[in-house]
Amino acid sequence: MDLAALETFLARHREQNQPAPAIPFTPEEYDRRLTALRAAMAKDGIDLLLLSSPEAMYWLHGFASRWYKAHAPRQWRPLICTAVHVDHDRHISFDGAEHAELFRRTSIATDVRFLPRDQRDGMLGFIVEELRAEGWLGTTAGLEKYSYLPNPAVSAQLQEALEAQGCTVVDGTDAVRRVRRRKSAAELACVERAAEICDIGLTHLASVLRPGMTELEAWSEMVHAMSAAGGEPAAIHEMAVVGPRAGHAIAGRRVLKEGDIVNVDPCGVYNRYHSNRTGTLCLGEPPRELVQLMEILAGAFPVLCATAKAGTPVREVNRALREYYDSQGLWRLRDQIWIGGYELGVSFPPDWVGDWIFTVNDDDTEEVFEEGMVTNYESMLYLGLIDTLIYEPSGARTLSALPHEITAVDC
Repeated sequence: MDLAALETFLARHREQNQPAPAIPFTPEEYDRRLTALRAAMAKDGIDLLLLSSPEAMYWLHGFASRWYKAHAPRQWRPLICTAVHVDHDRHISFDGAEHAELFRRTSIATDVRFLPRDQRDGMLGFIVEELRAEGWLGTTAGLEKYSYLPNPAVSAQLQEALEAQGCTVVDGTDAVRRVRRRKSAAELACVERAAEICDIGLTHLASVLRPGMTELEAWSEMVHAMSAAGGEPAAIHEMAVVGPRAGHAIAGRRVLKEGDIVNVDPCGVYNRYHSNRTGTLCLGEPPRELVQLMEILAGAFPVLCATAKAGTPVREVNRALREYYDSQGLWRLRDQIWIGGYELGVSFPPDWVGDWIFTVNDDDTEEVFEEGMVTNYESMLYLGLIDTLIYEPSGARTLSALPHEITAVDC
């Protein structure tokens, strides 16, 4: 083979087959995020913050990958990260050269420093030396210690290396999670589109579900419909299993039969923003008792929407919800089921559950609902009913357009 000709062909082919970058937000939106993050760092006394979670890096500059070396060989330590300094209006990203094209396709980052493929085991030293040369070391450095990336062993190595350069290392997780909690108008638009996609998946599944299908076939129908509507893979497997109280089961080869209750728990995903909505489908007419139970569970959502105005203490909303469930005779039957909500937004596998939560039996929390926050709410007792809400000055509002009821599927 003529290697020179091959090299020429590959260079030309690469140039002709480079898709345009897919950047989900405007430069102004990313500038706003960096400004907000630097303000949070200043408030927390952090000079240098190393972002290592996929969610934080995506939020700040758009980088998205399907592999972050979480369980890679030890020589390929999971050290993809972005450095932010409180005194500089730019950030520096570090990665291996194999992701140069991926950064071009997904990120607005302009200062990305790549280590050659054959030097992967030298990434830690490379990062520290580059930051030292920038003059960004020697003060207070924050790590995302509540991120699973890097893993505990590598996180300890990173901390030791920073401390050897004179840094005082602290937990900087809250600085970035706090500013990510309140969504901008552009982010909320993504969440709303994700809710529409989720509804499409649930509606399609109800139209095709039949006895004789397996749980996996039901799951695939739902995921296919969401994908066809522009949805992306969710950060958690989208559950579709037989039986209430299935917990966090994975769809399997169980064959559906008439009379089965099929519990479905997906998220629609758009630009990595998630919206959660359950579906309870019955193959045939559901039992009257379950219909009545679902009606009571659904009745909690108007209470939540009316009371959870932006600025309202969470404990006041919790009290109103408990009073509602108690008035229906259900609160004493709640058993070990958790009733509450958690933050939703940018997520990558393996988790879409955010950092901020509220639990209905909590009277001690000092938290308040903030404008622009997004959470789900899980109204649970034997059956589960989940929807996603946005919190606004006038109250909260649910995002799913589907009725909060059991769907009877003709057999």
